[in-house]
Amino acid sequence: MSSLPAKVSGLGVALLLLSGCASGAGAADPGATGGTLELVVSETCAAGSAPECVDVNGEYVRVPSAGFSRAGVESVAVATDQAGNAVDVTLTSEGAGVLESATTEAAQAGGDARLVIKAGGEVLTAVAVGQPFEGEHFLLALPPELSAEAFTERVGRG
Repeated sequence: MSSLPAKVSGLGVALLLLSGCASGAGAADPGATGGTLELVVSETCAAGSAPECVDVNGEYVRVPSAGFSRAGVESVAVATDQAGNAVDVTLTSEGAGVLESATTEAAQAGGDARLVIKAGGEVLTAVAVGQPFEGEHFLLALPPELSAEAFTERVGRG
């Protein structure tokens, strides 16, 4: 069991991946049980270069209309022990496999690759992935304009 985070960098939203053995300590209601996150590996692009090239948290990224994999979420709750706006996410074992596969692909794809993450049909972020992630539990830092409470509702609708 490791308590050191595997880091994933990105603009706007940072996905701070923690050990699959991490506890949910510090998480509090409101929370959601079930739901999904949608993931796809894509790439950065020049503004206006294609219709699917959109601004995601200040960076232009190709966001395809299809091809997203669904990672099942066991639970998500507002992370109260973190500075800032974050949620504590626990994936199902199948969802963890989807995340591991997507982060492996993104890490191997090079510097322009981005892992696009959607919830409730809305793109939340596109992050650069430095290394693959293994585990079911992580902390997701959210952009200031998206409240942790609103995020938990979106995941539940996904």
